[in-house]
Amino acid sequence: MKKILIGIIGFGNIGKKRLEAINKLKKLAEVKIICEKNKIKKQFKNIKIFNDIKELDDYDLDLLIICTPTDVSKKIYNKFVGKCHLLIEKPITLNSKQLLKNIKISNNKKKIIKAGYNLKYDQGLKYLKKNLESNFIGKIYYCKISYANGTARSNSNNVGSIFDMASHSINLLMWLFNSKKLNVINSCNQKNEFSKNHVDNGFAILKIRKILINLHHGFCNWKNKFNIEIYGKKGSLKVHSLAKWGDQTIITEKRVFPSGNPRVKIKKFSNDLSFKNELHSLLETIRDMNKLKYQDIKNINYESYYTLKNSILLK
Repeated sequence: MKKILIGIIGFGNIGKKRLEAINKLKKLAEVKIICEKNKIKKQFKNIKIFNDIKELDDYDLDLLIICTPTDVSKKIYNKFVGKCHLLIEKPITLNSKQLLKNIKISNNKKKIIKAGYNLKYDQGLKYLKKNLESNFIGKIYYCKISYANGTARSNSNNVGSIFDMASHSINLLMWLFNSKKLNVINSCNQKNEFSKNHVDNGFAILKIRKILINLHHGFCNWKNKFNIEIYGKKGSLKVHSLAKWGDQTIITEKRVFPSGNPRVKIKKFSNDLSFKNELHSLLETIRDMNKLKYQDIKNINYESYYTLKNSILLK
């Protein structure tokens, strides 16, 4: 089987994580090129290093992974739309019209264009989804989700916490509850320390169908935080933290009727497989492109568009 040839633009923290994940999937793919404006001291066997994206024109790549801040990505990704498959760190752009245009080009060229939202590939959150699909908690009543950190003075993406943090949660909620549509009842945001132009903390009340959702996002938490709690007629599901930060706890609670403390089970995860799982899913999709229908490609590509549109509603 022919390997999928990959190029990486941007070799900071995320670029390194992408390379590490690809190296665990050597049967499927290999990195041929890394493009980084700053000097890379480490040498990689069989990988060419460039500092100018123009050099990529001489190579026939199957997948290009763009790991740069949004203000850089939005300027360079247009050059590659429709020419190869694209995985771009979130958000790809804040311009929904431009993104929609490029998605349509990618659809017609049968190319994937995907934003790097990897929460749904986290082991604990996959376990949560499995329990939801098994109807463990029955009819879903409400959900509380918080994703925040303490980077008010160090975040380099320069898009604010709505598009940096809340968009992750929105993408996850769309997946968990199988819905593209999100209704914002109210949203309240702050600009404390990060920037006069961008939000660094906020809360929103949302609805997906009849499910009521309380969402928190921010850069003013002073440490990494992720929590999600989903309550239903027959019980609840809770995830505390993410595997990438160490110990992740998943709590399943079975309701006791008519009242009383629920029956509790606890499961833990500590290995972060989200980057590997995300890439494995994408690489398998690329490998099987000839088997995909046009509607399948559209469904994959429009995910980043709906995530952006729903995130914009929180402004």
